[in-house]
Amino acid sequence: MIHVDPNIYALGKIFTWFIFFYVFKSIYHPQKFYPLFILYILSILCDIFTPYAYLVVAILLFLTFYWEKRSKIFLLNTILLSSLVRLISQTIANFAIIVFFTNNVSTETMQGSLSLVITANLIQAFISLLFIYLYRRFNIATIWNIEKSLLFSLLIGYLFAVIFIFMQIIQHYQAYSDLTSGIMLFILIQCTFIVIIFLKGNQGQKEAYTRELTKEQLKNLKMYTDQLEHDQIKLRHFEHNYKNTISNLRTIAQEKNYPKMKSSLNTLENYSDSYFDNISMQLFKNLNNVKNPYLKSLLISKLTLINQNNIICHFECRDSIDDILINIFDLVRLLGISFDNAIEATKNQKNGEIQVAIIEEKKQLSFIINNTTTIKTDINEIMEEGFTTKKHHSGLGLVNIQDIKKKYPNLFVQYRNNESWFKLNIVIIK
Repeated sequence: MIHVDPNIYALGKIFTWFIFFYVFKSIYHPQKFYPLFILYILSILCDIFTPYAYLVVAILLFLTFYWEKRSKIFLLNTILLSSLVRLISQTIANFAIIVFFTNNVSTETMQGSLSLVITANLIQAFISLLFIYLYRRFNIATIWNIEKSLLFSLLIGYLFAVIFIFMQIIQHYQAYSDLTSGIMLFILIQCTFIVIIFLKGNQGQKEAYTRELTKEQLKNLKMYTDQLEHDQIKLRHFEHNYKNTISNLRTIAQEKNYPKMKSSLNTLENYSDSYFDNISMQLFKNLNNVKNPYLKSLLISKLTLINQNNIICHFECRDSIDDILINIFDLVRLLGISFDNAIEATKNQKNGEIQVAIIEEKKQLSFIINNTTTIKTDINEIMEEGFTTKKHHSGLGLVNIQDIKKKYPNLFVQYRNNESWFKLNIVIIK
């Protein structure tokens, strides 16, 4: 059995809780950091005086950051995930010490015990840093849907509870060396079991979301087809009137009535301009360059809605757009919110206007959505959750945009606002 000086044991606790809060901060990114320092001190004290430190710290963390205007499920999942990483890293470190150093421990001095604690802490730090790297490198927040998934909460909570109870039993009977292989196998089986269940549940959610998007695509395609039929009817009507006007012009030319000819030409020009300015095909002229079906469906829906609200709109996409580089569902949600902002802001304006451009460059893909506005609003104010847009429509959904932005290190969202225009630039770095 390993006997470690209480002071050295406390030093180990200080380090393990530091790792816990580092993982929490790396995932959750709290708005204020000083509460973490206070909670860090309380966590060490709880671990010294009570065996229920995990539960107490989890409750304190949840109550401390509950008032931040962010997803409560995300907060809960971050606490559970940080606790699980600490528990697993501590378990692996302890068993590594037992396997590799147990033969020499009985003769070690206090300094030897200190070296064991330092070694265990270094192993925990390595495992935790590796987890943070993998979490960011493979965008696990999006894959696991940490911000919204209650299924993730249940599975991670179950995994933590099972491993924690199992470890308490092992510690009670002091059967470390006898059950080392069994414990590691048990943890591996439990982790595999949780991953399989979560992937199955996540796959079901994705399939349901894909079905909803497919329905939306069919709806948008029908909308697009109806608009084309409407334009075809207008085209036939225009063709009939155009032929009559040309016939009248020919008669006027034969009569050599030049003043009347000039007046008729002006009338024809104004009539043609009004037709070509209003026809929706002018709005959709670059849509064939958008190759992704989900993105094209969204653009059809929003551009049609803009047209139906009689909002002046300029859409441009001169390059072929295929590779998106972020999750297409997140991009559709991001652009959908942005379009809704612009439409809401301009639909009641006398001469409301929306400018949309998709620009493909060598190193980045940019989505530009600008809309006219009648009032200049503070960007920081309209990005606050709960901000009402009944008076300042430009702010609708900017909090959700910020939440999506946090998932991708290659995604940048820029805002500019003055008395005349609200400008949004979404950039995806390749």
